[in-house]
Amino acid sequence: MDQTVHFNTDTDYNKTLLHTFFSNQSDFGERQFFMIELNKSCTFYFLKSRTNFTTLMSFIQKLEKITPSLFQDVPQEEIVQKSLQTYSYQTTYNLSDCIRFIFEGKSVLIIDQSAEVYIFDTADNLKRGLEDSSSEKVIRGPKLAFIESINDNVGLIRQLTRDQNIIVKEHKLDVQNNEKLIQYLYNQKEVSDELLKEVDKRLSSIKTSNLEDSGMLEELIEDNSLSPFPQMQNTERPDRVIAALNEGRVAMFIDGSPFALIMPTTFDLLLQSPDDYYERWLAASFIRMLRYLSIFITLFLSAFYISLVSFNQGLLPTELAITIAGTRQNIPFPPFIEAIIMEITIELLREAGIRLPTPLGQTIGLVGGVIIGQAAVEANIVSSLMVIIIAITTITSFTVPQYSFGLSFRMLRFGAMISAAIFGLFGTVCFFIWISIHLASLKSFGTHYFSFEFSISRKKFLDLFLRLPKKIKSAQ
Repeated sequence: MDQTVHFNTDTDYNKTLLHTFFSNQSDFGERQFFMIELNKSCTFYFLKSRTNFTTLMSFIQKLEKITPSLFQDVPQEEIVQKSLQTYSYQTTYNLSDCIRFIFEGKSVLIIDQSAEVYIFDTADNLKRGLEDSSSEKVIRGPKLAFIESINDNVGLIRQLTRDQNIIVKEHKLDVQNNEKLIQYLYNQKEVSDELLKEVDKRLSSIKTSNLEDSGMLEELIEDNSLSPFPQMQNTERPDRVIAALNEGRVAMFIDGSPFALIMPTTFDLLLQSPDDYYERWLAASFIRMLRYLSIFITLFLSAFYISLVSFNQGLLPTELAITIAGTRQNIPFPPFIEAIIMEITIELLREAGIRLPTPLGQTIGLVGGVIIGQAAVEANIVSSLMVIIIAITTITSFTVPQYSFGLSFRMLRFGAMISAAIFGLFGTVCFFIWISIHLASLKSFGTHYFSFEFSISRKKFLDLFLRLPKKIKSAQ
């Protein structure tokens, strides 16, 4: 059906238009009532699955009780017209607008012999309550997390900051009458004009509105879709968003997703956690240094083992070389095959643990890893030292605060192992150089990944690696 048509004063024609379009929708409903003072029949049209019937009935009761006869000097039609405009969301003459409003959960009122259709906001928006973040756990700090309602998420930021410099901008994606709402926030005193122009430019380039989560939006507006590294932060935590706004960055929400996108981002920001600033600075600095060490262990420990055992045995101390040789007796596979077998097994266990219910998933991950590792050693499939190395790399991969960032290192670990298996230690070093070059050339909304722009601009360069006391930072 052509949705560009307009309603007219023929009531049967108007009703036929709606019935024809929604003929295959089993949750399409209508409610007819009589407006006494107007002496006309009226009909509400709505989707039963999206409508709050308590709100709908309250509107019907109000419309039934309109009494323009109490006003002696005002025409009856004018009083009814003003009452309808007061109660209604807005009016329209267009069928396409009417259909879009119905799918949004609103109800459409058609009055006999009237070409003007009234829209009433009767949507029943289902949403869950505020809970703790499931993807960004902190020991000490706020426990609130975003939900799927974009208005509630922005309202939560407003509630926690009360900063008059925080500006909210709206962008609507409307493709084939499928509308998706995006809102982005920034601190007008801190943000740069170039960043805002870049955000507007990339949002304007989106040609689809079928976006169920911020991850789909991220893929459409990121700088390099072929890079294994995320070029935007995603978070469920309001305190992380507030900190980013105060640093001059932009936070973006999409309706239906509990994850906010923060842009731009740099390498150092992805290794910082909100609870770094809630614990004492010495402990937080120690943990942050461990994170930097852990990403190197995650990425290169298995590759170094393969290089030293397969190609560069002369670099090992004699006693250590003898110990490694002893653990590899009766092992039929080279170190690379050992590592691949164990790494794939651990990744499968990790994925299974995520998909299973929480208590059962943790049990499967722990018990499965222990049993499989012990059985593999006893069956002489892998050496005991290899099991220890894989266990260490697995543990260190969990220390990265940003899940998508840690996933990048887990994936690149296989590339480092392949380079080590082919070229030895030389291949491992070349792989490290390639990653460094790629990260140095990678950009996030015009900001270089290795620029450390948001740390240097705050005169807190050491805050890259340490969490300095607030007194020292304020003195700087």
